[in-house]
Amino acid sequence: MSQLVVVDGDIVDVEEAHVSVLDRANLFGDGLYEVIRCYSGCLFELATHVSRILEGAKALGILHDWTSESVELAARRLQAETGIMEGEMYIQLSRGPAVRTHYFPKIQSPTMFITLSPVRPIPEGARTVGTSVITCPDMRHGWCHLKTVNLLSNCLAKEKAARHGVWEGLMLRGLDRSALPRTVEEYCDVPGELSGARPGDDVAGWVTEGASANLFVVKDRRIATPPACNILPGVTRRIALELAELAGLDAEKRPVAAKELLTADEVFLTSTIGEIMPVVNIDGHLVGAGEPGPITKRLAEMYTDRVASAVCQ
Repeated sequence: MSQLVVVDGDIVDVEEAHVSVLDRANLFGDGLYEVIRCYSGCLFELATHVSRILEGAKALGILHDWTSESVELAARRLQAETGIMEGEMYIQLSRGPAVRTHYFPKIQSPTMFITLSPVRPIPEGARTVGTSVITCPDMRHGWCHLKTVNLLSNCLAKEKAARHGVWEGLMLRGLDRSALPRTVEEYCDVPGELSGARPGDDVAGWVTEGASANLFVVKDRRIATPPACNILPGVTRRIALELAELAGLDAEKRPVAAKELLTADEVFLTSTIGEIMPVVNIDGHLVGAGEPGPITKRLAEMYTDRVASAVCQ
């Protein structure tokens, strides 16, 4: 089936869309991206996502002529042309093609492309009965606050999760170990970092986020999520914090120790595609009673209402 995409402002068939092999996103991961959920033809939080990718480009010194208005227009044109009502949009902005040198080219020719596909399936029951996750070392670089296309470590975490039959890999830093794994098998095939621990153990390290989601823990009705340090502060994370405030819940941004995952009453993930997803099992340990907790359920309901309100406008 033919697919339409936007390449540098033009809508073309995917077979006619070309990006240079010398594009720095291809050579160095020198680019940024956003994923936007499309509900009933509405691109949810489009302006927020576009603002973030343009702010990221400014932070990385990617020189381009795009404006918020022109990107949003291109995105809406693509949705209208494809007619996809329930989907996920991908926007990528790179520094563009140049002779392969590590330092930035003096003249930049940035590349932007946009795709829109039917939304990927979420495991049945994940949002209602909860999902399982596995922990793994966080091997990413320090600029995690920018949504760059440097996603190898995220892919490894997702691969580890897939090999263990769970939804997500939670990444831990500050682990008590002398060396990181050196092969895919060493990284993926070993049990989760907390699999041998018990509640109350003095486990080393702290949790940053999932491979494609932000993390929240709930203890004694108090919500905590890691601060904007070594994480990508997601759009859905921000909305979840807003909803918690509206619900009169105590929510804070602070470091979350790995050992807290073993004693939390509730744990949930937030992401554009997964929305607010309860976690009921971490490395084989049940979270709370092993079912979605009341706070997670409440925030998920409020999120659904927020989406419905945006779609109806």
